[in-house]
Amino acid sequence: MRKTVAIILFIITTSCKSSSDGLTVLEGSYIYFDDAAVLQTKNEIYGVYLTEKALELSTKAESYKTNTDDFIYVKVKGIISTQKDEKILWDKKLEIVEIESIASKKEIKNTLILGSN
Repeated sequence: MRKTVAIILFIITTSCKSSSDGLTVLEGSYIYFDDAAVLQTKNEIYGVYLTEKALELSTKAESYKTNTDDFIYVKVKGIISTQKDEKILWDKKLEIVEIESIASKKEIKNTLILGSN
């Protein structure tokens, strides 16, 4: 009986895929020029595929820039790829699927902790 319940639970949990399956959340500095976009996270640099979402992000980011070469801090969901590409020469590439947030700079939490626990 326990085996049957365990098998049923396993089938239910593995057959239900969320809509965000395969997507990675990345936060970092984003910059876009006429024919190239790059996202730099804390540990990696990603060449960005110039899809409709990437161009939408670039358009929205314009209102946060003071200079044309300013980086914008973004949080996006996307698909990471290491496939070769003619235009993008970075090892890792990102296809942006969803834009979560845009800011002119990374918000830093200034928390003062007094005493010790």
